This record gives sequence, structure tokens and C-alpha cells, in this order.
Amino acid sequence: MSQSMKAWFAVPGAEGAVFELRETPAPQAGAGQVVVAVHAAGTNRGELIRGAALRPGAAAAPARAGTEFAGEIAALGEGVSGWKPGDRVMGRAVGSYASFVAASSRALMRIPDGMSWAEAASIPNVFVTAHDALVTNAAARPGESVMVTAGPSGVGTAAIQIARHIGANPVLATTRTPAKAAALQALGAHEVVDTRDAGKWVDAVMRATGGKGVDVIIDHVGGPMLADNIQVLALKARLVSVGRNAGRVGDCDLDEIARKRASIIGVTFRTRTPEESLQCSERFASHLLGAVASGALQPVLDRTFPFERLPDAHRYMLSDAQTGKIVLEVSDRGR
Repeated sequence: MSQSMKAWFAVPGAEGAVFELRETPAPQAGAGQVVVAVHAAGTNRGELIRGAALRPGAAAAPARAGTEFAGEIAALGEGVSGWKPGDRVMGRAVGSYASFVAASSRALMRIPDGMSWAEAASIPNVFVTAHDALVTNAAARPGESVMVTAGPSGVGTAAIQIARHIGANPVLATTRTPAKAAALQALGAHEVVDTRDAGKWVDAVMRATGGKGVDVIIDHVGGPMLADNIQVLALKARLVSVGRNAGRVGDCDLDEIARKRASIIGVTFRTRTPEESLQCSERFASHLLGAVASGALQPVLDRTFPFERLPDAHRYMLSDAQTGKIVLEVSDRGR
């Protein structure tokens, strides 16, 4: 393995993070780790939201960017078993926007035969996040209704599929772009709700659930939808805040939460320990990696960009044109 490599760094700037491609030492595999030669890396909106707050200051320093990878094992650390160099793997690891990344062997998931690197890189972060929100935190059960807001988002496309796979009924998805409805229905949404008109979409959700309201909301929008989300909750419902892409603050009718005996649950990886994060990956893999391998759950890849064009990928992400994942490909390694 080369002694140095190219990697993207999030660097504090006057208006938030600036992403810089830098030369940096290649990682070594520590105990329980592997080094993976990265072929593709998934982008995630969270890096832009967190990056917006990365200003110069005592606590801010340039940091390796990227959250998820697909590639082949280049080296094994002490104590690693069950894997060998050349194995095709995907997983979550900080610093995945790089030629090589070091990851815990527990974070690794085998890439199904026939799946491209870019498709594989579309899986780890969004499926682990969606599984943690829907199955672990919301404890969604077969026959319960689930609504996924911002359905075309990366986590949204994963959550729709998981909800349908575990027997949720009905599965509702929201979008402000009606042209994306057919794609969301193809992923498993029984009904797609256009949320551009607040009054109409609340009525549509209540009709779709027979007036009962939804048992689980997996929310990626945040503040602007909070008041209406609370309106459409069923008794003993769970609203899981995964993302706050449109704002962090919204109106919350606490009496309505009390009357419905509903729960608002926040999830994030920012305050999880490395052990807690690994357990999230392990729970998803144990429960649903077989469904990925069989094709029952599928990566949703919108488009790819060359590794060197991360800023272009970010601009495309901010346009909200995509359905599913935007992935960086390392072109000099082939497919």
C-alpha cells in the first residue's frame, strides 16, 4: 500500500466548512481493524448541515470527511478473522472520502455478488440509519402504519423499503415533488402524499389511515412539518426525528402529544460512542443484510460523480433533484 493518499477534508471557513482534497498518510490497520481500498463512497446531506456550522475556532480543526464506503480489503489488523485481502466489503467509517480507509472489522458487510461498487456505497449509512430509526427506536410492528417524510431522500428511500419489508401497512411517503411519486411507489409506498399544501396533505394522511392517523413517522424535514406531523399521529404513535433538513425549530402542541400518549424520539450518530455506532450496523446486518443479498431490499443510486468532484456532488445534492443516493467513484480502480 502507498504511504500517502488523497483524502477529502472538511476545513473550517468563514461561512462554514470548505471541502479540500489533500495528500495525507495512508492508514494502517490497528487491532480489530481492516484497511479498505475504497472504490466508491456515498455522500450524505448531514455532512453539509454539520459543515455549515464548522467555523474557525478553538474546537474546530480540519477533519477527514465521508461516512460510508465500498471497496476491497487491502490489509488486516491483529485479531481479525473471517475476512481476507480482496474481499468486497461495504460499511460505515469516518474518513471514507479517501483512497483508503481504516474500519472496524465489525462494521464490514459483504457486498452481494453482481452489485456494483457505486450501488454498494449507496447502502450502509442510509439503511443502518433507517433501520435504527424504524426498527430499533420506533419499534414498528407488522400492520402498523408508517409515514416517511422527504421520501426521495437517501434515508427516506431506505426507510420506505424497510417499512414495507417488515409488514407496515399502509406505508406513506411524502414529497414536495409529485414527479417522484412513481419512484416512491415502486420502492413500496402504498401512497405518496404531496406536502406543498399543509391543509390538504393532513387530510390525505387521515384518509389513507381510515381516520386513525399514523403509528410511526420517520421524519427528515424537521421544524416546518412538526405541527402537522403531530396532528396526524395516532394514539401511542412515535415520531422519530432523523433529519431536520428544512429547519430545527417548529411548533409543538404538547397537549396533543399528551392526549395521544405519543413519543417524539431523536436519533443521531453524533453523540453515540463508537461501540454504539457499531452495534447499529450489526443490528441492521443481522436483521436485513440477507434481504439485501436476495434483492428484496435494494440500493437506490441516483447518480455518481468522480472522486475529485465532491463539490459538484454537493451542489447537485442541494438542488434536491435526486431520488436516493449520490455517490463518488474512484475511477482508477475500475468496477
